[in-house]
Amino acid sequence: MLYPVAFYPERFYNTDEMKRTIMIIEDTPEMSELITIFLQREGFNTVCFDTAEKALEALSLLACDLIVLDINLPGIDGFEFLARLRKFTDIPVLIITARRSDQDIITGLGYGADDFISKPFSSGVVIARIRALLRRSDKQIQDTNKKTRFGPYVFDSSAFTLFKNNSQIPLSMRECKLLDYLISNAEKSSSPETIYDKVWKNKFGDLTIVAVYIQRLRRKIEKDPSAPVYILTKQGYGYSFHIPEQEGTEKKTHEN
Repeated sequence: MLYPVAFYPERFYNTDEMKRTIMIIEDTPEMSELITIFLQREGFNTVCFDTAEKALEALSLLACDLIVLDINLPGIDGFEFLARLRKFTDIPVLIITARRSDQDIITGLGYGADDFISKPFSSGVVIARIRALLRRSDKQIQDTNKKTRFGPYVFDSSAFTLFKNNSQIPLSMRECKLLDYLISNAEKSSSPETIYDKVWKNKFGDLTIVAVYIQRLRRKIEKDPSAPVYILTKQGYGYSFHIPEQEGTEKKTHEN
């Protein structure tokens, strides 16, 4: 199973729409070509894959802004692709499929899709939905503008940066969102279920991924990950972010 080790916002979210890249995952060549034609006509770049496996592998190296996804694919289907994708990125996903049942729509959205269009479709509607999803993702990234200081660290959730004594510590987008959630709820315990709901924003998935990302963050910010002072585990309650009150440790502050 191939997953990127790090995703940074500048790799996925461009500010110039003419440079936006849309990934198309569709196993029917005629349909893939049709979607490509009207997207390129509107100024988007496109990359196409006929299997979810190829797309997941490409995402470890390829920067794109949105994914157009079919559900009926050879090998792993669109739902399984979504489940794997949402373990490492929040990139917007628009499902375009011949399936029309309410259950398919519910399942797709539950696994992390952002919108759903049934075939046959209007090219104008698809373009409008894509632009709306891109605007929404841009707004989510730009909404927060705060810096949080704790100990030797400065975390800027709007810029997706973490510094320690003026040296940047790389964070993936998911790590950034997790750290932002924990800091925003400092001194409060959150269960893995709550964290998964708030950070991954999925109804379905493997909750063990929360513990995996907690350990990743601890390795990056804790002096001794086996004896954490910032990201604490409270048995039976979950995880909390703690600011140690000790000499030389700067209290948490927010800067707008």
